[in-house]
Amino acid sequence: MTMIMNEKTTNDADEALIALLRENARASTAALARKLGLARSTVQSRLERLERNGVIRGYTVELGHGARARQVQAHAMIAVEPQQQHSVERKLRAMPAVATLLTVSGSYDLIAMLAAESTEALDAALDELRACPGVKSTTTSIVLSRRFDR
Repeated sequence: MTMIMNEKTTNDADEALIALLRENARASTAALARKLGLARSTVQSRLERLERNGVIRGYTVELGHGARARQVQAHAMIAVEPQQQHSVERKLRAMPAVATLLTVSGSYDLIAMLAAESTEALDAALDELRACPGVKSTTTSIVLSRRFDR
């Protein structure tokens, strides 16, 4: 039996594959194929195409609640002096406490998501962030709990 895959079917299968990988990025190609009802070689080809096209950028470890519970997390909203965003970004990229950096619209230019082992370490990271040339002002919110994470 030959199945002709149209674009919608392909997109649906790719989305289902990505959803399974989000649940378990370490799942074997054979296990993914069984769950999707596809041949292992088809799943392997899809994965290679998704990687080649930049849809899948990589496979990573996500820390569980236990590891995150031992960290103090915060979001720092950062206003940057004109023409200084790239130099501020370079400095923040070098700071281990900065887990994620987002550009945003509105009153602030960037949001840095920070994680540290203690409030003292977080305070030191925020001091370092505020001392970056080009940082005009910051507003920081400490994360109290995570309700859900997708």
